[in-house]
Amino acid sequence: MNDSSEPYLTVPGSVPPEGPLFMTGNEYIALPQIEKNGNIISANVLRLDCQGLLEFCGSADNPLLSPFLQVEEKSIDPGNRAEWNYEMDWLPGFCLSGEEWTLKGEIVCPPGQKGFFYHLSLANRGNRSLRIKLGWKVCWTTFNYLIFSSRPVEGSRRLEYNNWTNSLVLEAAAGLPMAALALAVEPQVEWHQIEEKDCYQASCAAEVAAGGCFTATLYGAVNLEANGAGTTTVDLRRRGVENLKLYTLQWLESRCQISENGELDSLLNKNLFFSYFYSTARSLDSEEVVFLTSRSPRYYVSGAFWSRDALLWSFPAVMMVDPGAARELLLTVFRRHLRNCGDHAHYLNGTLLYPGFELDQLCAYLLALRHYLTESGYYALLENQKISEGLTLLAEKALDLFDPEVGLYSTFLDPSDDPVRYPYLTYDNAILQCSFRFLGHLQAGNHWEHKADFAILAAELQQAIYENCIVKGPFGVMFAWSVDGKGRFTLYDNPPGSLQLLAHYGFCSPDETVFKNTVRWIRSTNNKYFHSGAPFEEAGSRHAGNPWPLAACNDLLACKAGGLDFLKRSAMDNGFFCETVDPQTGKVSTGAAFASGAGFLAFALANRHGKEECPEESENEGDKEQPED
Repeated sequence: MNDSSEPYLTVPGSVPPEGPLFMTGNEYIALPQIEKNGNIISANVLRLDCQGLLEFCGSADNPLLSPFLQVEEKSIDPGNRAEWNYEMDWLPGFCLSGEEWTLKGEIVCPPGQKGFFYHLSLANRGNRSLRIKLGWKVCWTTFNYLIFSSRPVEGSRRLEYNNWTNSLVLEAAAGLPMAALALAVEPQVEWHQIEEKDCYQASCAAEVAAGGCFTATLYGAVNLEANGAGTTTVDLRRRGVENLKLYTLQWLESRCQISENGELDSLLNKNLFFSYFYSTARSLDSEEVVFLTSRSPRYYVSGAFWSRDALLWSFPAVMMVDPGAARELLLTVFRRHLRNCGDHAHYLNGTLLYPGFELDQLCAYLLALRHYLTESGYYALLENQKISEGLTLLAEKALDLFDPEVGLYSTFLDPSDDPVRYPYLTYDNAILQCSFRFLGHLQAGNHWEHKADFAILAAELQQAIYENCIVKGPFGVMFAWSVDGKGRFTLYDNPPGSLQLLAHYGFCSPDETVFKNTVRWIRSTNNKYFHSGAPFEEAGSRHAGNPWPLAACNDLLACKAGGLDFLKRSAMDNGFFCETVDPQTGKVSTGAAFASGAGFLAFALANRHGKEECPEESENEGDKEQPED
């Protein structure tokens, strides 16, 4: 319960226990909940004109899409016996074996296509022929709208077989059509309605000789309405499984990253592709690119835009995958989201969703542009009117936050979107100083003009930070988390905007004593949110108290102080990034399917700092400073 002295926090709820889940997707369709028995719980698309995600869902008893197998007229229930793996770290597949046969399945969403295929193959390993049936059951019970949470769309749901395209079409409408999903099977068979309401089934019967193999493929496609979805399945069938699979493998292989530690390559690439396809998407209605927190309904603030998440966490990963896509996203963000730059959360078209100013989110635009120019060298981007005008708007908004008496810049919310005790955050001012230095660099190169000299402003801000934000801590001088400009301060750290990142963003040297002492404090028992001695030892925060994988990423970019071991052993969310994990088990506790954060993990693994390990933590014999509550 909050009293008048406590800020109101919107904290995440705990993730309930779940069985293993798998996911895949591409720019147009996401399959975020695939169970170990091969069932697909839901599929979603994004419509920019609706400002959110649209979900095709089954029910608790009947998933949206489920494969089935009969051998000698006996139905096979895979249960949890199927063995799963990811090909190229993004294509989920399984293997299920009986006494005389082996069933393999794979689910592939080819990049750039408005669809996917689900391929099944049964090999007869026995010494007699086998009569089999392979197929899929579809049950469409709800059509949801998703921003933060899912809720049913009032309207009609039409589910029927289309003879022209030989596909089963699921079309949702609220007056006019909103979205459609079409499903077609090869070898070509018709879908037949079965007893359960809103359920259809398609099956392929065959007699498989000893040593032989039989395959069946389900093609799924999405579009704005039934005919577009149906004809897209025709296009996918014309391309065929082999060509679509080969293209997808080549696309993924050409973008895979290699880390310094080879045993982490799979973790890196799994989260790299997860972030690329779940924190970005293409709108079904306009085919425009969109940045968002996550396309999974399991993430508690899915389907929205945070500039910090998009530009500080996702964007570096997008640059690793496709610099051209990164440029398109950057231009789109400057065009679509600057109207409310710095505010807490936006709808996907840039209008305000959740008010509250955050200085780090204002800086995110400038740091992402700096990162793009540094990596690409493509300074011609600055000639774009939206970029040049955006730089001026961002600079002016930042200058309005200046307190001349203190020399620092204020914020209303901190990097976990919570109210601050004191208005001047060291992290926020440090990354603003880096942003000002970047603007000064642009001015010096005649890439941008402004009446203020940002090189001077950067130097003045750096001096103000060193004068106001360095305090005495248990290990010596260190950076405070926040100050009031009158001598009061808090010792605290917050993984989404950690003081461990000051050297990474270029504010200070990693060898500076004040920085090293700060990192040491964060990773000691002096920080009441650090889970010292736990099996999964990392920092939490008042927003979410359990260990944050983001904190492990911060460690990698600061000085490799424990983050590598944490990430090696932590299961997180079935191997995908999440907000926090249980300190005893390493499994997700809050923020499942955290797609934007997955990009930061991939970037940190690929770019971790090469210094020696940080000093061992030790208890200070003196009094402990109390962190922010």
